[in-house]
Order: sequence, then C-alpha cells, then structure tokens
Amino acid sequence: MLIGILLNRVTWEVKQIITALEKQNIKYDIINNQKLHFKLTNKKDLEKPYDLFLERSLSYMRGLYTTAILELKGYKVINNYECLDLTGNKLLTSLKLVEYGIPTPDTCIAFKEESSIEAIKAHLHYPTIIKPLVGSWGRLIARLDDYNSAMANLECRETMGNAFQKIYYLQKYIPTVNTTKPTDIRLLVIGNEPVAAMGRFSPENEFRSNLAIGGTAKPYPIDDEIKALSLNAKNAVKGEIVGVDLMEEDGQLKIIEVNGTPQFRGISTATKIDIAEKMVGYLLENYA
Repeated sequence: MLIGILLNRVTWEVKQIITALEKQNIKYDIINNQKLHFKLTNKKDLEKPYDLFLERSLSYMRGLYTTAILELKGYKVINNYECLDLTGNKLLTSLKLVEYGIPTPDTCIAFKEESSIEAIKAHLHYPTIIKPLVGSWGRLIARLDDYNSAMANLECRETMGNAFQKIYYLQKYIPTVNTTKPTDIRLLVIGNEPVAAMGRFSPENEFRSNLAIGGTAKPYPIDDEIKALSLNAKNAVKGEIVGVDLMEEDGQLKIIEVNGTPQFRGISTATKIDIAEKMVGYLLENYA
C-alpha cells in the first residue's frame, strides 16, 4: 500500500500520521502541493502507483483543487472533493445541515451592511456572532453586541477586498450558562465511529473556545445523542474523517461546524487517544 500525504506544511498531526504509518510498515510520500503541477487528464498518470491520498493541507483552496484534480484522474482522496468543498465553507455546511434536518443554531446570510442589520433585528438579535465563510482556528469570528459594534465590524469587512468577507454569515449567539460545562464539544469521527471527544472551555474574557487562542479542553463522554448527531453530520457532508463541533442551547445539542481536514493535536492531548493510530487502522481496514 502506498499513501500520498498532501500538505503545504508538516504539522504535528502529519508527524503523528507518519509515525502510525511506519508502525504498520505502510509506504508513504510527503507531497507538498506548493511544488505540484498537473496535466489535466482523466488518467492515472502520476509517476508512482498511489493507492490513496490523505488531504492534510492547511490551505483550503490548494487542498480542494488538488483533490478535484486527483479524483478526475481516478485516485482515491480522503476526504473527497465534495466533503472538502462543503466543510470548507460555513454557508455550504449550514445548508447541508438544514437539508438533512440536523439541529443547528439560527443562522442568516446577508450581502450588505443594511441587510445584515435587518437580519439581526428580525431573527437573531444582539449579541450576534459573525463568522467568515472560509477560515479556521477562530480567526475573524466576532461578537456583535449592539448596532454600533455591528456596523463597525461590517464596514471593516466590506473594505477587506476578499469577496468571501463580503458575504455575511450571522449566527445566533449561544451563551455559556453554566461555566462548569464546556463552551462547546469537539468530536473526531473516523468512518462510522466517533473515536474521541473533548469539551472546550473559553479563556477569561473571551467567548471563543478555540485552543489556538488560549482555550482549554477536557475529555468528554460520547453518549448515544452525541454519537447520532456527529454521524448524521459526517454523512451530510459525505465525509470519512471529520471533526464535528456541537453546542448546547436550552438543553438541546446543536451542530455548529463540521471540519473536513480536522486538526487533532488538542483532542489527542486532552483524551490521551492516539487519533493517528485510529486513522491508519481505518485506512488498513477499508483500503488495504
């Protein structure tokens, strides 16, 4: 078995995957997509006979388009193009969650400052969360506490020049009522099994819980409700290995986000579960 690991930077997660592959004597290549070029054909024309590619790029666009090209050529990529396309864009993820009847917070989309303010007034109220359509690690997520803060934030995004920043993804703010409970829950799903879950806690004076900005995490039990929701979310986005984020609103769990190229250092550290080993075990069981 020969696996290609597609990336633009060797992360902690990639190093863990390499260790797990070597333990199983699985051959692999590290493939930096910044150095790739392709002839667009529908033939398996790469120099080596790859059985499978793992898409681990931190660059959403490079990962997405590399996957599309490789699939055209007949190669298997995890996750596939459809999953990466859906999960890389919060609007497309939300549309799938709604289509599949999966509970998710009230969400609105608007295309100008004025219509955004109307959406907040009519459906979401203050405070409201605004998120970039494309992005990770909590970057450019903001809480709009009132009209003035909303207008200031929207005006900044309007002048950024990035077309994605001018599509306003607005979501109901869910406060943490009980500080002994986590702000949100992150699961790592591999195949048909949620293999690990952590509760994430926001740092002081911060509503976001991302570990990249100082959040903390503890292991979280996976009950039947969490398992069913996370598998439904994974299936909705046509994924195989995904991260699923949930929050509790008025006693009901809701899916916040699905990640098609999930980082797992935080959840591995919090739970002491070897995620990379489980990933490689899944590949062996299903594709060797």
